[in-house]
This record gives sequence, structure tokens and C-alpha cells, in this order.
Amino acid sequence: MSKTMALSAIVLIALFGSSASTGESGKPHRSERPERAVKFHADVLRMTPLEGEIPRVEGASLRMRLITLEPGGHTPFHVHRDRPGIVYVIAGSIVNHEQGKPPKRVAAGEIFYETQGYAHFIENTGAVSATLVSADIVTGAQPPAPK
Repeated sequence: MSKTMALSAIVLIALFGSSASTGESGKPHRSERPERAVKFHADVLRMTPLEGEIPRVEGASLRMRLITLEPGGHTPFHVHRDRPGIVYVIAGSIVNHEQGKPPKRVAAGEIFYETQGYAHFIENTGAVSATLVSADIVTGAQPPAPK
């Protein structure tokens, strides 16, 4: 398996999780290991090769954040250098202002990608909070302290 495929798999697991179906006792229903998928469907929404996105994987971390953007809120303008990411809007909507392009509304259920050199800011022009899940690969970031 290539590094790109392995990292893509990690991102998908981090974004969507993995869990076993459990009964009332909290234990898995199956005691044997299934050999094939049943009633399972996975669509690859997008895969971004990491070559050229980050200079090296050593020292990099996969980070996943739950972001709330209140009505009237916005991020600062910033450029993604060596920090590729995928953002999924869970609730509400945001306006993504990518440098050199017209503003684009991104609604609940939609995704946008932040690749090498991606320059933008996002804002919430709606009347309700926007909730996003952001997964990105960062270097030198410290994990949050336990609560």
C-alpha cells in the first residue's frame, strides 16, 4: 500500500470513524471475523496525493477539529503551506473566499479541499451557527492538553 493510500485511509477513518454494531449488552453481535462486507457502502469522495503537499511525513500529525463559526464570524485570511486539509460542513453554511475566485457558499453535507498554496478565509453570513469538521496534516503542532 502506498503512503498516499495509507494516509488517505487514515483521514477517512478519522473523519468518519469506525465502530462495531453492538447489542444491548454493549458487546459486538458477531463473535467471528467477517470475511466480506455486508450492507456496507463506501464512496471515495476525493483523494488528494500528498506528494508535493508536505515536504516530509516525519514530524507530521493528522489533526481533526470540530469548528463552530457563529453568525457574522470569520477566520483570518491564510495560506495553506505544507498543510493539506479537507473540510466537511455538518450544519449551517459558510462562504469560502478563495483568493482569485468568486466567493462560494458551502452548505451542510458539502466538502471543500485545502491543498498546497490554497489561500482563503471563510465566513458565516447566515443566521445560524455553522459547524464544520476539519481534518488536516500539520507539522510541529502540539496535541491539546487533556481536559
